[in-house]
Amino acid sequence: MHSNTTRRSSSFRSLALALLALVATVSCGRDATHDGHSHGKESTEPEPVSITKWTEKHELFVEFPPPVAGKTVEYHAHVTALEGFRALTAGRFRVRWKTPSGVAAETQIDGVKRAGIFTPSGPAPSPGSYELEMSVEHDGATDVFDCGPIVIGDAAKAPAEEAPSAAITFLKESQWKIPFGTDWATERSLAKEVELPATVEPAGTDQLVIGSPTGGRFFHNPKLALAEGSRIRKGDVVGSIAPTVAGEDYSRLQLAVDEARISKDQVEREIKRVEPMVKEGLLPEKRLTELRNERDTLSARLSAAKGRIGRVLAPGGTGGLPIRSSIEGIVSQVLVPNGEPVDAGAALVRIGGTSSVWVRTRFVARPAAAFTGAAPAAVRLPSGARIDVGSAGARLLSAAPVIDPTSRIATWVLEVPPQAGERPLQPGMQVVLLLRVGAPRTVLSVPKSAVVEINTRPFVFVQVDGEHFEKRNVTLGDSDGGFVELTSGIAKGERIVTTGGFDVHLGSLMGSVESHRH
Repeated sequence: MHSNTTRRSSSFRSLALALLALVATVSCGRDATHDGHSHGKESTEPEPVSITKWTEKHELFVEFPPPVAGKTVEYHAHVTALEGFRALTAGRFRVRWKTPSGVAAETQIDGVKRAGIFTPSGPAPSPGSYELEMSVEHDGATDVFDCGPIVIGDAAKAPAEEAPSAAITFLKESQWKIPFGTDWATERSLAKEVELPATVEPAGTDQLVIGSPTGGRFFHNPKLALAEGSRIRKGDVVGSIAPTVAGEDYSRLQLAVDEARISKDQVEREIKRVEPMVKEGLLPEKRLTELRNERDTLSARLSAAKGRIGRVLAPGGTGGLPIRSSIEGIVSQVLVPNGEPVDAGAALVRIGGTSSVWVRTRFVARPAAAFTGAAPAAVRLPSGARIDVGSAGARLLSAAPVIDPTSRIATWVLEVPPQAGERPLQPGMQVVLLLRVGAPRTVLSVPKSAVVEINTRPFVFVQVDGEHFEKRNVTLGDSDGGFVELTSGIAKGERIVTTGGFDVHLGSLMGSVESHRH
């Protein structure tokens, strides 16, 4: 279910992500000189305090050395705008050490050192317990992060919590460079969604079958390229009928006209050749008289042939009875090949209007209980795009699928009302019909994009802190729309990767530095 997207992206992004991870690692190596980053176990400095907090709009991932009373604390704060998961590029960042009586110490900085990173510095307050508060101001709004209690002493102490040793390190610099996103694992109301193969066709109430007004041969309009899927405007000539008259069809009448014209033209050319020879006495005048009589006979024959064919043509017509469409739509079926003989009243072309369509699905019959409470949810296009039809007023034309008793093939038809805009559902398209069945249940669920298939098994990546993640094997339940139920592996309230999980997986395969300090 989720492997198609994963496999498509992995082949094109593996090399790019490998280079990205190398760039991020090299970047952190450069930071060791320029920004105070250090990597590896050789550093003698204590591990920094690391805090990750979220609001509705931002994520804060901040690191700073264990604070010592009276000494300067250098903060390295990564601030991410959750909408689009982008690095914040401007604003004011403020740090406050608060007590019940007020603010004991405060520092701030205007602007970022580089995209997403604020680097304020200021003295730590005197020894004691404080509530640490940080905030970011930009675009006229302020977002406040409650960073919890921190105890300050006369000497540096190691942080109380560290990322699990099995966690995957995926740096912010890498997250900001790719499509990435996180969210809370929450409970939602989900129903089971059933997928059925289907075909889009013109609605039965919006179709026109064009018939032949008389017997004859049906010739397609060569300028229209009559074929299934062709768009027809009201009044377009789709073809013409060469009628059958007194045992002879139109094509024979036309042949008689052409033969008489050709014969007459040949005689006139012969007359022009013979006349000079008769005048010079090289040929008898009788020969010229015979040719002139033959020309008159052929002229009469041509005139008679034209008269016969003229009596079967529509007024002003030149090639048979024109057949016009009385509606605008799309050709759904050409019933008579070009030039085939037809009887009077025979169906020639079926045209479907574009105001509404049917989505017809045919499948092997299932137990009636499998479709209890079925309601249309969506139609998935060949491109993978999902078209919501449930809220657009689409309806199933029968309460249950119609089952052929012999073949046990079930047929179900969904009517989709007139579509706005570019009309994504066009007759002839092969699509997937999604039906929502059963009563909705409140279950723990995540976006389908959060589930990554690795070696045929589903995984979800949980965010431990700003730059550390855990890979969790999960068990999937029912899916509904863009969400899928999780029956095991994830707990409610955990922060999960909704976009970019496969990139985190690739990062884990390539390895990362054991520790870093900003």
